[in-house]
Amino acid sequence: MYRNLFNRIKDLLVKPAKAWEIIVSERSSINYILMTFSLPLIGAYSLAIFLGYLFGHQEWDFSSALKFAVFIFSACFFGLYMSYFILLKLIPIESMKSDKGLAFKMIAYSSLPIYLLGIVTALIPQTFFFFFLVIYAAYIIWEGLKVMRVNVDQRSWQTVVLSVLVLLMPYGLHKLLIYLSRFAL
Repeated sequence: MYRNLFNRIKDLLVKPAKAWEIIVSERSSINYILMTFSLPLIGAYSLAIFLGYLFGHQEWDFSSALKFAVFIFSACFFGLYMSYFILLKLIPIESMKSDKGLAFKMIAYSSLPIYLLGIVTALIPQTFFFFFLVIYAAYIIWEGLKVMRVNVDQRSWQTVVLSVLVLLMPYGLHKLLIYLSRFAL
């Protein structure tokens, strides 16, 4: 299972057009994509946040490290689903309206740079300046829409909208959870 995960990550990063050709032709359910791709990466990102917080602060504050790891997991997981539902309901991409699995694939696989760069910056905080590379998600989306045969005019604005959606939804949910935790007892 993990060999397939690492191959999928490598293909999406190195040659996204070829990866999307394989992804589009696959018959996989949303649960399968979650189990084999999204949840392992979200879990690794959450673990990296936990370890980075635990070892990066002078005091060993287990409860705060756990809280931030849960916030990251929740923001990424619910951000994935919220982005998926917004894509289905608000963004008119014909190939994805007829195939809901394809819409979920677009959101799930294009979130890869967020998870990978989040893991790196959580474990090595000095590399925070690399986080701007999450915009590589836009290229992954661009290539995915090209494989889905979306014409160039629509592909441009759909890439921008999907990129903003994929990149800002987890970030916004994370900030909301941190804000709401200030009011908790």
